[in-house]
Amino acid sequence: MRKILVPVDGSAVACRAVAHAIELARGLGDTKLVLVNVQQTLERWYAHGLMNKEALKHLQQQGAEAGAEARALVDKAGLSYEFEVVYGQPAEVLTRIATEQGCSGIVMGTRGLGDVQSVVLGSTAYKVVHLAEVPVTLVK
Repeated sequence: MRKILVPVDGSAVACRAVAHAIELARGLGDTKLVLVNVQQTLERWYAHGLMNKEALKHLQQQGAEAGAEARALVDKAGLSYEFEVVYGQPAEVLTRIATEQGCSGIVMGTRGLGDVQSVVLGSTAYKVVHLAEVPVTLVK
């Protein structure tokens, strides 16, 4: 069974990426989507970081809410998927999970920042493209 990793953050562009991944999965057959929401561990906002049970609960809730629409799209399509809320720096975490899960590709949204903004702000999509060991499809 093939796997396609799709980061989800609740944004419209992430939902477009999920829709694109659904179409790819239908075309490929026998494909499972790996939906991942990455919550950055913001120790400065939560005393003791992830050791703080309230912080962990809050981040889990945020991740579940951010992935709700994506899960509904895949449920409606009748495809196999798994959903996970993980913690860390998004690009590094996503590429690590893609490798660990044996994903054949990553389909993700991009916010469509221009070249200058991408250099100044840094882009998760840009970083994933450079770190990934599998093909990355960006959906605008």
